[in-house]
Order: sequence, then structure tokens, then C-alpha cells
Amino acid sequence: MILLTCFFVGLFFSFIGSIPPGTINITTMQYAMSNKKAAAISFAAAAALTEYLYAGIAVKFQMYLTENTSFSSNFQLVSGTVLIILGILNLVKQKFPDPKPELGEKRNAFKKGVLISLANPLAIPFWLAMTVYLQGMNWIDLSGYNYLIYVAGISTGTFLLLAVVTQFGARFAFVQSNKFIVYRVPGIIFLALGIYTFYK
Repeated sequence: MILLTCFFVGLFFSFIGSIPPGTINITTMQYAMSNKKAAAISFAAAAALTEYLYAGIAVKFQMYLTENTSFSSNFQLVSGTVLIILGILNLVKQKFPDPKPELGEKRNAFKKGVLISLANPLAIPFWLAMTVYLQGMNWIDLSGYNYLIYVAGISTGTFLLLAVVTQFGARFAFVQSNKFIVYRVPGIIFLALGIYTFYK
């Protein structure tokens, strides 16, 4: 039961966190709209594997930090602050990114997915703060090898969001043009989580 909880909590927050438009999901959408769905899936798989790497680094670092009790007592406040900042940034954000990458075929799409994802190291501080929050709320238990299941859930959530983008293509482009859905909803969620951290 604990393993399933770790997996699905990681999946849920990864899916929500991947909604705001960025280079990765917009590139996936462009593949789909160019009728290159196989390349889009290959790109998504590469992005999800890279997310596994970054999230794994963040979780391991967080576990190391929490072993230091003098630091961990304040780290919950740090994570709450980060979540509030993420929420505010999403609420005030106005401009959509407009990357125009050259789209290759399936063989090149995987390589492109790895390279673009590696150029997005913000995943590390995001998952560092999010993991501290989730542990502080007792929603996950990362003892033993549970952290591998949690990170697998994160990677799966990223892939599922990109698979949805691939499946819906142009229809998802309409969703991505809606600032309330792609920025405000995640912003409200992050802001609420951050405020709740301080409340607790």
C-alpha cells in the first residue's frame, strides 16, 4: 500500500507540474501536430527518463539533508517558501514560451528529448521542495527502496502528460492557450500547498 501511495502521489504531482507550457511539452505538441506521433512518443520517453534522473538526484539530496536534524527543522519552511514562489510566478505569468525547434524523425526525437530535458535543471529544486513538502505532510514514506517507486511515479507522470499532449495534438494546443488552465490552476495548487505548509 505504501509503495502504491508513493507511486501515485509522485505521478499526480508530476502530471500537474508538467502542465504549464515549456519547451518539452510544446515540442511534444509540435511533433503531434506535424503527424509525427511516433517521434513524439520517443521524445516523451526521453524526457521522462531524464526526469527520473533529475528527480532521483533531488530525492537523494533531500534524504541526505533531512538526516541533519538541525537543518531539516527549517527545511520544511524553505520548501513552503519555494512552493509559494512557484504559485505566485504561475499566477502572474503572462507570456507563453514560443520555441520553434527543428523536428526530426523518431530516431532523432529521443536524442532531442534527452538534450532538451538536460537543459532544464529546474526540475531538481522543484522536486527537492515538493518532496520535503510531501514528506512533511506524511503523504509519502521514502524509507528503504520506496524512493525508487516514488521517482518512478514522477517519471510516469511526466510521460503520461506528454502522451496526452501527443494524443490530442491540436486540441491540446487550445488548452495550452488558456492561461487559467496552464498557469493559474497549477499556481493556485502550489500556493495553497505552500500556505498549508506554514499553517502546519
